Amino acid sequence: MDLRQLRYFAGIVQAGSLARAADQLHVAQSAISHHLASLEAELDRQLVTRGPKGIALTEAGAVLYRHAEAILRHVESARQEVSSRPNVPSGHVSIGLPPALAAVLGFELFVRMRNAYPQILLQLSNAKSSLLRERLDNGRLDIALLFVGQAERGLTVEPLLIEELFYVTAGPDSSPIGIADAAQRPLLMCGPASGIQCTVQDVFRKHGLTVTPIGEFDALFMLRRAIASGIGDSILPWSALHDGHQTIALNCRRFADATLARPVALCFSDVGQRSPAIEAVALTLKSLVRELVENGTWQGVSMIAPPAEPSCSAAPPV
Repeated sequence: MDLRQLRYFAGIVQAGSLARAADQLHVAQSAISHHLASLEAELDRQLVTRGPKGIALTEAGAVLYRHAEAILRHVESARQEVSSRPNVPSGHVSIGLPPALAAVLGFELFVRMRNAYPQILLQLSNAKSSLLRERLDNGRLDIALLFVGQAERGLTVEPLLIEELFYVTAGPDSSPIGIADAAQRPLLMCGPASGIQCTVQDVFRKHGLTVTPIGEFDALFMLRRAIASGIGDSILPWSALHDGHQTIALNCRRFADATLARPVALCFSDVGQRSPAIEAVALTLKSLVRELVENGTWQGVSMIAPPAEPSCSAAPPV
């Protein structure tokens, strides 16, 4: 298995057929077919199936494609880093943001990176936290914001902030609400695999309560519209009510007798190397987060203080 085989294989998957891949890669279709056959023979697995609408990945092919993407991206990053000018970070950096945080941070992060580091090609991905974690693990992301509070196996974790969850309603009442009262009302929730619903269910369970949603939404814009229509209320962070440059007109009520919050951390794979370009993106993101919190633009969050540096005057162990 070599890089050319992986490039051809990735090209086949992305093009959807051998013929289109040959055109896009500017090689003969016979060469594409030969390298695909060699890969399948070496791995003793069928990687694609052919049909009238093009190719489809087998299970083995999907596994190889994930690895091929990561390998080719790392090779390109290495090439760009080696050939770049000294002390000027450059190359490709991919960062994953959950939907609510993407609305608050994504565009501004891109603008700041473009202005400060035009040699860095920033790729922003927007997906559920569980999917971002998977992509970070398999090397398809360099950085991700995840809802974790401490180091986990395979992850390097830098805690950033604590994000409060509010009772969100279209009604005018802004006074705190009791958790038992909230449990009795019709609730609309993010999907069952979401970190928000997991946090809510856990806190309610500790109070001897259950949450039975009347509807679940994967898309925040649909959930916000349902709340605004008066169908039901929800439990969300303030960031989920932020849509680009504006805040959705819904009412956030704090909980009177419970704390609902989730940690947000900057995460890296602990097996990947952090290039100067990755470090530049991470530092820019942390600076942006702190600025948005301190100037009140990002509401309902509090920064987590970084670990204190050991004192130089501390007595040596005996």
